[in-house]
Amino acid sequence: MLLMTRLQRSQSYGVDKALYLAACAVLAAFPALMFVKPTVSNLCYGLLLGWSAITLVAGGREGRTECGGLLRRYWFFMLAMAALPLAVLLQQLLSGAEEPHVSYLYLRFALFIPLVFGMVRLGRGGMRSVQWGFVVCALLSAAWIHEATAAGRPVHVGSSNIIPLSNLSMLMGILALISIGWDRPRDYLQSGLKLLAGFAGLYASYMSGTRGGWLAIPVLAFIALAASHRLTRMHKAAAMVGLAGLMGLAWLGSARVQQRTADVVSEVSQFAQHVTPDTPTGIRLQLWRASLELIQAHPWTGVGPENFERTLQTLEAQHVITPLAATMPHSHNELLHATATLGIPGLLAILALYLVPAAFFLRHLGNADRGTQVASAMGLALCCGFMVFGLTEVMFATTLVNAFYSLIMAVCFAYVVARKDALPARAAS
Repeated sequence: MLLMTRLQRSQSYGVDKALYLAACAVLAAFPALMFVKPTVSNLCYGLLLGWSAITLVAGGREGRTECGGLLRRYWFFMLAMAALPLAVLLQQLLSGAEEPHVSYLYLRFALFIPLVFGMVRLGRGGMRSVQWGFVVCALLSAAWIHEATAAGRPVHVGSSNIIPLSNLSMLMGILALISIGWDRPRDYLQSGLKLLAGFAGLYASYMSGTRGGWLAIPVLAFIALAASHRLTRMHKAAAMVGLAGLMGLAWLGSARVQQRTADVVSEVSQFAQHVTPDTPTGIRLQLWRASLELIQAHPWTGVGPENFERTLQTLEAQHVITPLAATMPHSHNELLHATATLGIPGLLAILALYLVPAAFFLRHLGNADRGTQVASAMGLALCCGFMVFGLTEVMFATTLVNAFYSLIMAVCFAYVVARKDALPARAAS
């Protein structure tokens, strides 16, 4: 009997059971500690890769056959997740790099593939442990951002930039809300904690003043409501109307929201009238214009990720952008940055990271199996959230965020295919 067979049937004790429980705890710890202890989250990611390697080896020939089946059936999804590191490698080859290599920043997307094998072997029950990581992270982030913004809006909270921090805090709150669908009908305490986490995520986004993140609220709320089986269509419609009203009241009654909204109008006006281009919005507009010029000059190869900042300094010397804008590390737009640095292959890679998983999860959102619906809604929220966040920020600029995307994507994907492909009991528990 295979090691994973014993684990998934919950009939083993000792070392096997300890490995299984440890993997579940590590999976929950990754999102829970992502911001307060990023080094620990990175360690958790490595441990989960180790778990995947262990399960692959322990599965023997049968396990490798199953993994090969997953690769053959879902090769397009796997290719989409590996598209960005492939685009980096292609850019280097086309540019004539002497020693082409893919940095760990991009390689983490390709690591989605071994992570899927590990998550499938963890089983549905084990994969559900990730929901508590979402709850803890949303609650901790809300408290942390509340304290950090008491004296004004900081650029960083701890070691994290406030923009991706607040965006992902809100996303984790929404993921916690969606996971209510995994609860039993009378699990009021669990559902209550997740509901609180959802509001905490929204509060973290509100307190951060991150306007780009606010754009994602109606999109993510719609997905969360679509995933709810406890609400009728009338209730869902009423909830969306209520959310619109709440957002309207927040704008009318909150000086913070009014100020941040008015700032956008003022900053665009100042940029258009050449008063000052060095406002947050003005800098983004400069970077977007500069990125378009780089794309026009290097449509197929881009300038290379390692050359972007140096290229901005050249544009600053040519008076295309201001000295302040030339200090920015990226374009503040995911699609523009990928295209400017990697060319059209980079653009296609980012679109693949967004759209291929989104289409897969959208197709399974109406699945008759309740657990599959929830996992599909989580995966869709992940794709759409990053898509909206990427309009004003480069989310894939840090290894930890990339690890989050690849790992949570692996969990959602593995949860869906474990039931869909009628895998053995060890993968569908």
